[in-house]
Amino acid sequence: MKRMIVLAILLVAGAANAATLEETFDRTIDVRPGTLFALNNTNGHIDIKAWNQPRVQVHAIKRVESRDADLAKKTMGELRIDPSVSAEGVRINTIYPKHNNGGIFDWLAGNNVTASVEYEVTVPTSMNLTLDDTNGAIEVSDVHGSHHISTTNGHITVARSGGDIDAETTNGAIKAELGDVTPGKNLRLETTNGRISITLPKSLAARIDASTTNGSINSDLPVTTTEMRSHVLRGTVNGGGNAELRLRTTNGSITIEAR
Repeated sequence: MKRMIVLAILLVAGAANAATLEETFDRTIDVRPGTLFALNNTNGHIDIKAWNQPRVQVHAIKRVESRDADLAKKTMGELRIDPSVSAEGVRINTIYPKHNNGGIFDWLAGNNVTASVEYEVTVPTSMNLTLDDTNGAIEVSDVHGSHHISTTNGHITVARSGGDIDAETTNGAIKAELGDVTPGKNLRLETTNGRISITLPKSLAARIDASTTNGSINSDLPVTTTEMRSHVLRGTVNGGGNAELRLRTTNGSITIEAR
């Protein structure tokens, strides 16, 4: 009974001193269209949109939650967004403070803290993207370039874009819509738990290598098959060529649409 009373006191005291802090980050940077925009993050959604201006506009919301208000304030001070500009383009590095173990005693004592950063970024219509996250979805709209996109827990969506794409997640679906593709460039979409859907121009010339473990495969493109089973589709489209369309999932279906 005494132990239960002590725990209850700790819970009440922690709740009374709890804090949720938010800070915004805004930066506009002049760039040459067609160069690189790179962003890494750990916790939080990334949303990339396009406009017809030669600059990158970054809007971010930093958020920290803790049962200890002083710890939350300290963590917020250590949670940094570090932009760098070069002839190559713009890089945004999200720097997180070191975390504790997050065990039950840390939580009871108020030593547990969570930090995240949500990004809304606007880039020129022509821009190469390198986006890395761990816990958060990534969404891209109307950007034409060479796109390398990676997260672990979250879906990936690329809408009304063009160029070539290399996208990978573990827990989440991948949906890509490319109005045009870079000739000779590979396209790769891979996940473990989630479906894959890609829309491509009818003129695509590529080798296709698509497989899933638990799910179906459907293609609107006229594939000249070299192997076709319930969970595997391999062959060529429009004669094949140097480019490969590689699609992989374990738990989910695969859909290839033509436009």
